[in-house]
Amino acid sequence: METNARLPLPAAAEELKTTHLKVLMLLKQKALTGDMIDGEWYVDRASLEHFLENGAELQPSGGCRTSCSAKSCNCGNR
Repeated sequence: METNARLPLPAAAEELKTTHLKVLMLLKQKALTGDMIDGEWYVDRASLEHFLENGAELQPSGGCRTSCSAKSCNCGNR
């Protein structure tokens, strides 16, 4: 397989069993790498494989949200 192979964003979301918005968030957080080409996002295959192999969690623990104010949460949104 090509080391710099890329997947279109919808295909990456399907492999991760999540939404395209979550994949965009992972790209922004640098949990995945990718590029925008001609107005479309592509995820690097190696990045996706690494993400899957390392058992990365797609959901935040404890149901934390941007409006979180729980004193017991370590999210930093307080």
